[in-house]
Amino acid sequence: MTFSRRGELWVITRLWYPLALTWLMMSVEGPFVVAVISRLSDPTLNLAAFSVAFAIAMLVESPIMMLLSAGAALGTSRPQYESLFRFASFLNIPLSLLMAFIGVPPVFTKLNQLFWNLPQSVAHLVQGAVWLLIPWPAAIGYRRLWQGILIARGQSKLVTAGTVVRLLSMGACALGLKAFLAWPGAWVGAASLSAGVIGEMLAARFWAHRHLQRLPQRSTRPLLGLVGLWHFYTPLLLTSVIHVALNPLLTFLMAKGREALPSLAVFPAVTSTVFLFSCLGVAYQEVVIVLMGTRLRRWLLTYGVGIAVGATAGLGLIAWPAFSGWWLPQLYGLPAEISPLAQKGLLLSLITPFLVSLLAYHKGLFIHTGRTRLNLIAAILEVSLSLSLTALLLFGLGLRSLEGALLALVGSRLITLTWAFLVSPPPRLSKIP
Repeated sequence: MTFSRRGELWVITRLWYPLALTWLMMSVEGPFVVAVISRLSDPTLNLAAFSVAFAIAMLVESPIMMLLSAGAALGTSRPQYESLFRFASFLNIPLSLLMAFIGVPPVFTKLNQLFWNLPQSVAHLVQGAVWLLIPWPAAIGYRRLWQGILIARGQSKLVTAGTVVRLLSMGACALGLKAFLAWPGAWVGAASLSAGVIGEMLAARFWAHRHLQRLPQRSTRPLLGLVGLWHFYTPLLLTSVIHVALNPLLTFLMAKGREALPSLAVFPAVTSTVFLFSCLGVAYQEVVIVLMGTRLRRWLLTYGVGIAVGATAGLGLIAWPAFSGWWLPQLYGLPAEISPLAQKGLLLSLITPFLVSLLAYHKGLFIHTGRTRLNLIAAILEVSLSLSLTALLLFGLGLRSLEGALLALVGSRLITLTWAFLVSPPPRLSKIP
């Protein structure tokens, strides 16, 4: 490899590794919360309850996830920022009120009867966790808006710093509650998540303050009001809602499958571990968007395959039974009776980082070429296949809840990746300068 080629690959690496670092730190959140809950009383019940409560919170939060992109794209003038802030508040506050409404005892009881059919002991824990997650949607919405402003001003390193604040806030809250209050583990986990996002939101607002003060009073673009912002944001909203809806819908199906309680108990440990490696590929999507229009695009697919192979190899090492049999109980504190199920879940998910990494490449390519409709189609395809395959494997073939859900996720991503490969425009290497 010539020096120039090494230099080009280093440019890709310099853009990718800070994003990957941010995602890695975010992925630590899940294992940390699971580890705390596992070391408190009744870990199986509390892990299952936390899994359901977190799925509810993620579903409620999903409409505001793309405010990061909206803030980066539109926060270019003071009038436009103020309009965007009002639009964000129009989303954020009602979503947190919706969390409070879900936690009202008669409402939650009815929802449990309709969707989860959880035992009363678990339902009580879920309801309390939902109440503790009331700040979650609004805090994340405002935080992502201000982080978008920071990214637009070239301050993306402060986004990584905000993740550090989030983890420290979570840790302080979890350790404090564990030491001074006899709360159930599911409630400790939910309170820690809320504390983390509130701390990160406040840090983002503090860092964004001076940039907001310097925004020009006049915009070079037409000012978008609430209606214009709604038209701009709707496609982004739909894509994120579809993706986030997958986890609670899977939880709903798993709750009605065979061996539901142990499956729900280990599901957060398995999925958070798999995401720890998959996020390396997720971070690559932004790299593809930025660099696809440059001469570096000749290396993007090759580099993406390298990330996919490396991430899969890392998960393979972690999932190796001789190793996972030791660290699952040590790190997560999983009870001995459900640790083997978690080991099997990791092995079933082994190829997931490979599929996620290559899907990120194709989604970045779609966005770069302006074919964002394909991203929405990919989301619909992946989620619909995941749910239909899960239902088939659980209720048609009688697999355990965890096995059916994880195999369905792998199958849906494999099919979606095949579709993305077929519809993606081929690289035009001959035209690269």
